[in-house]
This record gives sequence, C-alpha cells and structure tokens, in this order.
Amino acid sequence: MPWRREVTPYRTWVSEIMLQQTTVAAVTPKFEAFIARFPDLKALAAAGEDEVLKAWAGLGYYSRARNLRRAAQTIVAAGGVFPSDFDDVLALPGVGRYTAGAILSIAFGKPYPVVDGNVIRVFARLFGLSGRAKDPAFVAKIWRKAQLLVPKAAPGDWNQALMELGATVCAPDSPACGSCPVAKWCVARAEGLQDRLPLPQPRRAPTAVKWTCLWIERDGKLLIWKRSSAERLLKNLWGLPEAGRIPAKLGRRLAMLDHSITHHALEVELREASLAPGAELPFEARWVPPSQARDFLVSSLWLKLLKAARG
Repeated sequence: MPWRREVTPYRTWVSEIMLQQTTVAAVTPKFEAFIARFPDLKALAAAGEDEVLKAWAGLGYYSRARNLRRAAQTIVAAGGVFPSDFDDVLALPGVGRYTAGAILSIAFGKPYPVVDGNVIRVFARLFGLSGRAKDPAFVAKIWRKAQLLVPKAAPGDWNQALMELGATVCAPDSPACGSCPVAKWCVARAEGLQDRLPLPQPRRAPTAVKWTCLWIERDGKLLIWKRSSAERLLKNLWGLPEAGRIPAKLGRRLAMLDHSITHHALEVELREASLAPGAELPFEARWVPPSQARDFLVSSLWLKLLKAARG
C-alpha cells in the first residue's frame, strides 16, 4: 500500500481513518492527494473545515474528516507531537480501539492488536469459532484471541499481514484456501466450514427516502445551504436546498436519480425553482457562481446532480 512507503504516526493515522468503511482502491488516490495538501499535523490543524471536507470528497462518512481535523488541532495545541500512549491515542476524536492499535503497532512498534472485519473472519475460520461478526460478545472473544497472539517483535507487520490475509485470501466468499499460508492449521478448512464462518449477518432492509432538491439561480448565482446537525443524512455539509424548507415555486424537472447513503436508498428529484417573494433563506444559505458549486458541494450525491443539471 502506498502509505506504507513512509511510516509515520501521522500518515498511519490518516490512512487508517480513511480505510474505515472505505475500500483500499478508493482510498489510495485520495490518501496521496490528502497528504500532499496536508503534509503534517500543523497543516491539517490550520486548515478550514470546508477545505478538509473538499479534500475528503468521495470517501463519504464526513464525520471522519471533521474528527481528523479536530484531533490534529488537539495534538498541535498540546505541543504538536503525535501521542504514543494507548489511552492518549484512544482519546483523540474519531479514534477507537482498532485505530489506536493500528497506529501504535505500525508506527511505534508496540504490541497492540487490531481487530476489523478481516481479522474476525480469519480468526473465526482459523480457530473454528462460531458467531456473527457484529455480535459484541463474539467480537470481544476475537479481541482476546488477538491480544494473546500479537507478537512483541514487529507487531505492525503481524497486524498488517492478518488484515491483508483477510482482504486478499480469506475472502468472505470463495476463500482461496489453496494459497493460504495457514491452511494446514485452519479448523474451518478441515471441517469444510469455510463458507459458513463467521455466521452470516441478518440482512437489513434499506430505508427508502425521497427528496426533491431545488436548483435556484438569481443574477447568475446558485443558491446553496449548509445542512444542520439535526439532518438525518449529510449533516453539516453544504447542499442544494430541499423543497418544503423554503417557499419556492417549482419549475421543470432537471434530473432524477437513485443514490445510496449507509442504509438509506434515496430517490432524488432535481427541479428548477424560484424563490417566493419575501422568502426567508435558510440558515447559512449562500449564493455562489454555478462554476464554483463543486468547491462547496462535496458529497457524491450533489456532484451527480450538478452533472445532471448541466446536461
């Protein structure tokens, strides 16, 4: 992975946060661009939130980007040295046990384990452990196993090897047991349970959401607004206004598209609109040239709508 060429606490931290809920293929180019724009803690801490969100665009789960910036500010305020104590790393915004273990083992060589979906799958099959990957009791059992096995020598290499084994060999479907380096010790393979461990998660039906978004131009500028923290989706992000939030007269339909955000299936309609006379604009509304809208509308949903609106 490209971010392993130069292992530092900062680079390791950024890469591990980016990899949460995101694939390596999606992260790789984004990581390189992010590090080029914010090469160290001071640069990230000094950046504006909108600037960081723009650099994060396309990765989703934007609270991760906000937490990165907040954590960088916390570290810089405390002297600018990335912490090497487990509790101090764990206390950073957006850092959980997995990320703390990854940073300390990879960047500091400390014997802390990591457990993610890949490690859970590897251990469930290797040791023949029956349970669901998101069941807290089962995950706790995997953490205890990982703690016992992480070596004192090169723990970062061990943790990365485990994660890579799960990502490339011990795959969720059709694991490549014939090329697995631990196949001869694998309980699941010996008992023919590779495709049944860990136990499958019950499927969650997506929540259907319908939005009508408005394309409102005035004097050659487009109306955008910053969504509040009370919104169900895309909290605190700039977006196009929604119908019903401001008095407006709807015009022709510009686009219709489907979009997924976490467990929500969105059906989004984009309509031309004009403000009603005397309409009060929503909080933090702004008029921007349409050509500059991409600087604010960082979510892939809005980027799709911008493209559709322009034909």
